[in-house]
Amino acid sequence: MNKSELRDALVHELWRMTKMDIITHLREFVEGETAALYYLCTCGSETVTPTQISENLQVSRARAANILRSLREKKYVVMDISEDDRRKMDVAVTESGRKAMEQKYQFLLSYFDLYIDVLGEEDIADLTRLLKKTVDCNLLLDPKKAGEMSAKEKKE
Repeated sequence: MNKSELRDALVHELWRMTKMDIITHLREFVEGETAALYYLCTCGSETVTPTQISENLQVSRARAANILRSLREKKYVVMDISEDDRRKMDVAVTESGRKAMEQKYQFLLSYFDLYIDVLGEEDIADLTRLLKKTVDCNLLLDPKKAGEMSAKEKKE
């Protein structure tokens, strides 16, 4: 296969992957309310600010505020004025928020266990290795470098 055929095949399979149930469930953990709740749960008993949530989820502050409003309405988080700086808010997960997250997380883990059973340990190990390599690749993480590399390839 030449490079464009490889690229097209990769894009096609990644597109197909986005339609899988497992990806739909996983997507919850990387965007929106579940992602914010997951982040708060990973912070332990520490409080965080809405800005930290915005930065961690890579969303606007307005989007983070909407997410927090919804989580507060569900009683999954509490927000208090910071004792250190009265201009800031501290956000903490509640016990019901922790329970809701635990249920979602356990469901996701059982889904991944099923995925491992279907694909097999060897294929999952290969997939995990390739995903790690993808994440660790600075070229993919820095669009500026990718642009420079593409321009360099065109010159050659």
